[in-house]
Amino acid sequence: MRGSRLRRLLLAVVLAAAATGYAVAASAGPAAADYTGTNLPDWAIGPFSRYNANPILTAQGSGFEANETYNPGVVVRGGVYRMLYRGQRGDTSQIGYATSTDGHTYTRYAGNPVITNSLPNATAAVEDPRLYELNGTYYTFFTGVHNGGYDINEATSTDMVHWTQLGPIVTNNKNAAVVTDPSDHPLLINGRYVMYYGGRASGGCAGAGCGTGVAYSTDMVHWTNFTPIDLHLPSSYAPVEICVAVTDYQTVQGGPVNHNIVLFIAGGLMSHGRWFYAVSEMVMSRADPTRSTGQLTDAVLSPAAPYEQNGLTPNTIFMNTIMFNNGQWWMNYGGGDTVVGLATAPLRGSSAAQFSSTSLESGQRLPDWADVVDTDGGTSAGGIANVNPIPGYGLSGPEASMRAEIAHSGTTALMYSGSAAGAPTDYAYLKLFDLSTPLTIGPNTVLSYWIYPQGTAQSPLVSGDNSSCVAIDADLTDGTALRNTAVTDQGGGRLHPEYQCGRLALGQWNHVTARLGALSGKQISRIDIGFDRPGGGGGYRGYVDDISITG
Repeated sequence: MRGSRLRRLLLAVVLAAAATGYAVAASAGPAAADYTGTNLPDWAIGPFSRYNANPILTAQGSGFEANETYNPGVVVRGGVYRMLYRGQRGDTSQIGYATSTDGHTYTRYAGNPVITNSLPNATAAVEDPRLYELNGTYYTFFTGVHNGGYDINEATSTDMVHWTQLGPIVTNNKNAAVVTDPSDHPLLINGRYVMYYGGRASGGCAGAGCGTGVAYSTDMVHWTNFTPIDLHLPSSYAPVEICVAVTDYQTVQGGPVNHNIVLFIAGGLMSHGRWFYAVSEMVMSRADPTRSTGQLTDAVLSPAAPYEQNGLTPNTIFMNTIMFNNGQWWMNYGGGDTVVGLATAPLRGSSAAQFSSTSLESGQRLPDWADVVDTDGGTSAGGIANVNPIPGYGLSGPEASMRAEIAHSGTTALMYSGSAAGAPTDYAYLKLFDLSTPLTIGPNTVLSYWIYPQGTAQSPLVSGDNSSCVAIDADLTDGTALRNTAVTDQGGGRLHPEYQCGRLALGQWNHVTARLGALSGKQISRIDIGFDRPGGGGGYRGYVDDISITG
């Protein structure tokens, strides 16, 4: 509804203002930028470029879309681009239909709107249609808005004009994303269609729904086995909304077909004041659709054009649709909750390069995880014990994610934080980089990074020299980890977080290097960051930058 995201924007501003004692204000500058072709992992779709004649659809007339036209769902059938879009006048949204032969110039159906706010659970509005086609039947899932909140409604049609509204399939939630192939055909996975739904609001259920989940169907109409899922996204990412899901797709020319599920999400995400809503991606396991196996840590499309930075909801991009057509990915999206834009992404020319070095800047390798503890099993995963989030800021756990606050080079560094309980064992190991092709250590391999542990002079949130009890760690394919080896840094200190305590100067950048030649022949599968201080009660916080593994 009109104003709902604006209210969340005001809430986000208030929260940011309240947190200025915790993090440097957003005016510190952007953390990296949208992903480029050089730093996307192989599973991710992109990078996206805007159509040069955007926006492709805008509000018109004095009817149902007099004020805004946005958030479309699109499929291509028989050479025709068929679009359902959200039209809005005042506080009321309804759904219109338009067609195109080139995906750029659309003609509206004269009898619009084709889906109205006529059901009891959609008296206020119908919003944000997802659109699919299967065996001649079109399916749309959209948000029905009523005085009591939101529901996910479904409707079917054989001609895109006459729709049978089936009513709510999920109550008190929004955003349904059925897993499809790249042409928007829903796919059976283990004999069932799979639907992700929901999101997380910054201020409770009224915004982006009451949590995320997955449901299943054998006929695309009757949905069962509703299962809550944890996307393992930082609490600071809220609001977050699920957009669309696709499987059996390619990202690289001549590359393999990805059989896991790429899930597009939108919201505040990793903005740290850079936008209100942007679009990013994560990947879910096809074998277990409830399990996340990776995530992007920056946006694939964030507000940059005037029609995205202005409008009903400034600095907002939201999308309901993705498809592969004519050799490239097509993303139609809403800009500023006001117009329809188009962004496309051809297949990339090559796979992602192996990890070598990063300063976490635009076009460089970015972390594959944000604030996620390494609990992936085996003896190499460090896990967590008796470490909590820094209190008072609504965090869900220790942090390890990018910030544009303090950097050794460029504008961006990795910020780490947490609060130890003071137990006999206090540790937390968080995932940073997944190496899809393990990196083989040679006799001359060197690990290098810069670390800035905060002391009490830099932050009232830390205790003593806790912030120095941190080190870059590596999981090895033989089940061991770098922290459990005899490898030392340039000063002879063991490269284990506990043994770094007190060795690093607080309030300044420290250069840590370690020769890994003693491990020659072993392979690194993941790079983590670890805090470890037995009995070390209190907070810790700092930054890491310019991480490299050479030789």
